[in-house]
Amino acid sequence: MSVYTGGPVRRRRPSVRSGETRNPLVALAIALPVAALLAFAFGGWSQFAVQASSVVHLMGR
Repeated sequence: MSVYTGGPVRRRRPSVRSGETRNPLVALAIALPVAALLAFAFGGWSQFAVQASSVVHLMGR
C-alpha cells in the first residue's frame, strides 16, 4: 500500500500511446538474441532443444 506524503504526484507517460500496438516481430527480434546469449552463457542448449521440440509438437496437433 502506498502512502501519500503531500508532495506532487509524478506519473510516467505510457511508452505506447493508447490505440497503438507494438509489432510482435519487434519483441521477437529483441527477445531471441537475449535468450540465445543466456542459453550460451549458462549451457542450456540441450534444454532449449527439448523445449523447442515440445512447442513444435504442440503446434503440430
